[in-house]
Amino acid sequence: MYIIKIFKMKWNILKPTKQHSFNKQVYGFDIETYDDNKKFLMASIHDGKNCNIFYDKDELITEFKRSKYQRCYVSATNLAFDFFGAFYKKEDLKHFNFLWRGSDLIYSKTKLKKGILYKHGKNMDSLTFIDTMNYVKLSVNDLGKIMNLPKLKSPDFIGKYPKDKAEWDEMIKYNIRDSQISQKVIHFFYDSFSHLGATPKLTIASTSMSLWRNQYLKEDYFRHETRQLLEQFNAYYGGNVHVYARGKLEDYNYYDFNSLYPSVMRNDFPNPNSMKITNENTTSFIEVYEGVSSVELSCPYMEYPLLPLRYDGKLIFPYGNFKGWYSHVELRKAVELGYTIKKVNRTYYFTETCIPFRDYVEDLYNLRKDYKAKNNPMEIVVKLLMNSLYGKFGQKFLDKEQWQVFDHTVEELKKYTSFERIGEFIRLKKHLSEPAVFCIPIWALYVTAFARLKLHEWILRTNPVYVDTDSLITKKKLPNSSELGKLKLESTIDRGIIVRPKFYMIEGFDGDMPFNNYKIKGMGVKIDRKIFLSMMINPSYTYKKFMKFKESVRRGFIPNEIIDMTKEMSLEDNKRIWQKEFDYNEFQTSRPIEMIDGVSELDIDNQAIENKIEVGY
Repeated sequence: MYIIKIFKMKWNILKPTKQHSFNKQVYGFDIETYDDNKKFLMASIHDGKNCNIFYDKDELITEFKRSKYQRCYVSATNLAFDFFGAFYKKEDLKHFNFLWRGSDLIYSKTKLKKGILYKHGKNMDSLTFIDTMNYVKLSVNDLGKIMNLPKLKSPDFIGKYPKDKAEWDEMIKYNIRDSQISQKVIHFFYDSFSHLGATPKLTIASTSMSLWRNQYLKEDYFRHETRQLLEQFNAYYGGNVHVYARGKLEDYNYYDFNSLYPSVMRNDFPNPNSMKITNENTTSFIEVYEGVSSVELSCPYMEYPLLPLRYDGKLIFPYGNFKGWYSHVELRKAVELGYTIKKVNRTYYFTETCIPFRDYVEDLYNLRKDYKAKNNPMEIVVKLLMNSLYGKFGQKFLDKEQWQVFDHTVEELKKYTSFERIGEFIRLKKHLSEPAVFCIPIWALYVTAFARLKLHEWILRTNPVYVDTDSLITKKKLPNSSELGKLKLESTIDRGIIVRPKFYMIEGFDGDMPFNNYKIKGMGVKIDRKIFLSMMINPSYTYKKFMKFKESVRRGFIPNEIIDMTKEMSLEDNKRIWQKEFDYNEFQTSRPIEMIDGVSELDIDNQAIENKIEVGY
């Protein structure tokens, strides 16, 4: 028993690592479909120099079984589309393991030996399909521009069966270019990662962790016990996304911070090795040390409250009486602004601080400026690595979900908290997994706390009509800077309409260039001026939707199938109090929601006060 305990402790320490080279062949892969994506047309596999074309799924799958694909990565842009477009309903699909992030397929992996695929197997090489979007959320068109390999114009008959040789020739060239771009971008990214000192991993976030551990982590840090991590996660909140005034805008300014999250990562952070816990009802530990506490609060009326609250499935910033977990750096500021801490229930405090990220951020930011000045595509790689690190320290380990082909024994299913058979697939859920060794939520939550504090400082200075995590829209004209963490003018706004969070229209100029931004979160179609304005009259829109894998399997469609989708949107915002219904021709102001003994004034008005507060994460 003692030996097991020592063994477990060894794996709960975050240690520096050494860089490993990436020596696998990378291929690009792309398919074409027709008949609303229900039927396979063709595919290409590109190795960077040569390309093979396939017109039959079985021939394509047979190709992937060749020994040349052992220890290889096959990259596609929007992997789920290409992979399931080739393998869905095929016998070999059951030999793959899948890793998902929401509805995005991170990878599909199989073992390959002597022309046969295996789901498991020792001493066998892997064939792994990956997505370029694991590293950068850009289309093939945008990736081609970065790689100086432009995507070809889409054929006029895209989505249809070519009717003659000329159309086939055009389709083949178009498809080959897409697979070539997917191959080239992964090759470029992996070479860039290695050049910077990282070991290439399957996502940009895990690669950034590799770079930090390889080159910048200088000491060991202890990962805390699972129960302690879960309590700390209660103080981990996202960004402030709020509409303070809505309706028609004229002559405003849209600012955002230069790399807000990386900029605050230069600060001092709690040292995980110095953690202590107390249940004393005292604010003294909050005043002296960094950490997180479970507190009961009273906030007087203020136009822009500081502290967030998870309530009824959303993040609000209320005034009144409520309770929650918060970082000490935010609680100290809240008291300064007029909040009262009425009771402290539990406190995690850290007697020492550390500076784990300053060199990482400053080195990458200086590299980014240098690459940008030279118009070097390495600039986007460095930017992504700089922005992706902090979230890994808050990596989720509760209620992790897997989707796999159903091929499980009763004993295998016992490992999971729940499972659900869906067609040929099974949805597996494990309530509690072993936290990663780098799961240090106190660092992740302090990054977001520092960022919210910085944004709040500028909210008080500028009285904005809208904020979104690292940006704001205000009448005021502010200094325009390119320095890390400072505000820059993204665009002037000649006219616009703000509806609710992530639902707005901006039309203006970035310098001398026109700047138009039309955004409606939740719409699966590119928004333009016509669509946006039509939603102001009738907030309903019908469009063609690509069915993603999980939704299609649940609803009995073919993965990638195109269907007609009607989206009905609300024009009302329930994160603030508005005096009247939304009217896009008016300019309306708002006030924050009042919490009365932990219950929203809206729920009291509606006499629906039970089970509203979300606890945990």
